[in-house]
Amino acid sequence: MSKYVNKVSLSIVLSEEYGMKKKDAIKIIDRIFDEMSDALVNDGQVDITGFGKFVIFDRKARMGINPVSKEAMEIPASKLPKFRPSTTLKAKCNKDKEVCRD
Repeated sequence: MSKYVNKVSLSIVLSEEYGMKKKDAIKIIDRIFDEMSDALVNDGQVDITGFGKFVIFDRKARMGINPVSKEAMEIPASKLPKFRPSTTLKAKCNKDKEVCRD
């Protein structure tokens, strides 16, 4: 069965493994994600060795169609984060095909 990871599950692992309160573990996790978000917001990048890299991708303005009125409309340019997995993570996922399905 697939494992589901979120902040709560990470805090449980940290609290059990390092003997800390779940509340403190959540504060640490929030701080890590805040630092990563701040780096991306400021046009930086987040590079986690053995896991992957988060970079900002500039999406150009483009034409789209309003689904309600069917009128053409311009979708403004935007920035979005993209994830590029490391070769280590790719290798782990492909070593056991059942691990990374879903």
